[in-house]
Amino acid sequence: MFYYHGTNKIIGSVDLSVSRNRTDFGKGFYFANRVDTAQRWATRRSLVSGGIPTILRYEFDTGLFDLSGKRFSNEPSNEWLEFISFNRRREDTGLTKEEPRHVYHWVSGPIANDDIADVVDEYLVGEISIEEAVRRARALPQTYQLSLHTQLAIIMINEGKVSYKQFKNSRWTKDWLNRTV
Repeated sequence: MFYYHGTNKIIGSVDLSVSRNRTDFGKGFYFANRVDTAQRWATRRSLVSGGIPTILRYEFDTGLFDLSGKRFSNEPSNEWLEFISFNRRREDTGLTKEEPRHVYHWVSGPIANDDIADVVDEYLVGEISIEEAVRRARALPQTYQLSLHTQLAIIMINEGKVSYKQFKNSRWTKDWLNRTV
């Protein structure tokens, strides 16, 4: 099975220590099930940080899903929004400061639209109900993310089968190129 990661450079091995805190499913390495979603992520990342928009295509050992994980339904739900809110919460009152804030090796579920940060903030301060927050945090149709949160999950990546495409000369390279580490 393939998943895609959009970034601004060719990545060697995955290093969880450089992952960002306070993300939807917690500190981890994120993938999309669709290449066009990874293209958008790559373009956005290169606009913000420079570099060359790059999509990495990863193949996983199916044993990944034998590890303890959390799979959300294909549609946003109260449980999904609560999980995102818990992971994105900025203050540490009563929360562990350790990231990720859960015990899962992997998490998968819908990708929220770009308004999720504002929606979560409004929900956490009580300005909107959870039902309103779920309604406003529309997921992108047929678009899901998978995040890996432990080194044990990372080793389930088939490192010999990672390939990439880059955006050069105003277009994406036609073929997937094998990444060498």
